Amino acid sequence: MKKLLLASVLGFATLSVFAESEEMAIHPLDTDKDGLVSIDEAKIDTTLSAIFAELDINQDGYLSQLELEVKTENETNEF
Repeated sequence: MKKLLLASVLGFATLSVFAESEEMAIHPLDTDKDGLVSIDEAKIDTTLSAIFAELDINQDGYLSQLELEVKTENETNEF
């Protein structure tokens, strides 16, 4: 029973740390801090707004952290 309790506490602690790190990864253009960059938010960056539709893989009108990471990976691989 003690092992199960200890495992549960460690599991929750790990999830808490993961959640905090996800919250810190908010993109600077995400002005409403919802974790997504909308087309209106992306208009500030002309390059991002020009390729917004291409990056919006699921075509929901928002760029998630994952979709933005694809852009970053592509930029890194170009050199």
